[in-house]
Amino acid sequence: MNIEIGNKIRALRLQKGLTQEQLAAKLNMSSQAVSKWENNVSLPDIQLLPSLSVIFGVTIDELFALTDDTHFARIENMLNTEQFITTEDFTYAEQFLKEKLKEEAKKSHSLTLLAELHLQHLEEHREIASHYAKEALKSNPDSKRNHNALRDAENGAILDWNFSNNHNLIEYYTHFVQSHPDYWQAYVWLLNYLLADGRSTEAKAILEQLNRIHPGYLYPLYGGLICKEEGELAQALLLWEQMTDLYADEWLAWSSRGDCAAKLCRYDEAIEYYNKGYELQPHPKYSDALIARVHIYKIQEKYDKAIETLEEILSLLEKDWHITEGKTVDAFKEEINDLEILLHQ
Repeated sequence: MNIEIGNKIRALRLQKGLTQEQLAAKLNMSSQAVSKWENNVSLPDIQLLPSLSVIFGVTIDELFALTDDTHFARIENMLNTEQFITTEDFTYAEQFLKEKLKEEAKKSHSLTLLAELHLQHLEEHREIASHYAKEALKSNPDSKRNHNALRDAENGAILDWNFSNNHNLIEYYTHFVQSHPDYWQAYVWLLNYLLADGRSTEAKAILEQLNRIHPGYLYPLYGGLICKEEGELAQALLLWEQMTDLYADEWLAWSSRGDCAAKLCRYDEAIEYYNKGYELQPHPKYSDALIARVHIYKIQEKYDKAIETLEEILSLLEKDWHITEGKTVDAFKEEINDLEILLHQ
């Protein structure tokens, strides 16, 4: 973090003869926030820059000569905490990151953030599109066009093979693993797309390549998925059981078995496996297993258990990740409110 920012705010505030409380009042915020800026604990939000420049009688550029690291940190924070990114913030982030593409040392990070920035923008528009599609269906429930809009907004299932197959991604990752033969995660991506398209014969060959460079629980996991794809469910279940026997202390093995059970609608078994994986997981723990439980409880219409699990997620975010606000927390709280309504209907 650029420590000059906090120092500059303090110096300009004192020049104007303002207390922290008075500056905070002019900005309609708490004096604690101003104190955090001056102590370099946090940075002012982008939207406050014009107001601060007016109060202090300086330009924004004069007020904040931000380092590149500070810009990167602000953009990362924006992506992690903001549910909706304003047009102004999006333009600022995009322009800065595109400029940094010219610097070889910062190009990779900038490309990653550009991709994530546009993906978040896409998700925001999907949410808006979903709302309008549902409203359109209220007024015209027989419109195929409206149903298609809702499907596309929600990334819904498409049975039409022309639109649902993954041959472009399969081709990309086939070349990727040839160029990066020691990067085992790429084989997993390729396996996922092959199995999604039912290309089990090719998946078998890729699985053997994966096992040579990265042996472990993934071999029985994907072996079972291939068996399932080929209609050999009993053999698939046996392989997954062997997976958690052989790798009993591997939390990912148990969580993966939970995924397999959930996709077979064996929900009670899935919860058992998710719980085992979550128990074995080291701190800080991820919330994936708990989120899966929420999905299952909602499917089973056990709304009280879903609410209880969502509250457990909020507690986990606070204790393990020190996250108490932002888009993730807001989304879980909103989900709790929606479930409370369903529970009392």
